[in-house]
Amino acid sequence: MDAKKLGKKIKLARVELDMNQTEFAEKIKAAQKSISRYENGLSTPSITTLMKIAKVLKKPVSYFLDEWYISFV
Repeated sequence: MDAKKLGKKIKLARVELDMNQTEFAEKIKAAQKSISRYENGLSTPSITTLMKIAKVLKKPVSYFLDEWYISFV
C-alpha cells in the first residue's frame, strides 16, 4: 500500500466532510498526531483503524486501498 497515496485519500475525504484533524481523531478515537502522520504518508493505519476511518468518512474501505492491493486480496 502506498502510504502517501492513502494519506491523500484520507485527507481529501476528511476535508470533503469539512472536518479538521482534531475532530476526526476524536471520532475514530486516535491521536491528532496519528491523523497527521497518516495524511502525510509517514505511517499507515492498521486494518482496524482503516475500517474506523472508512466508516467515519462515509467511504468503503476499498476507496482507500490501492487497486494493485485489491487485486491480490
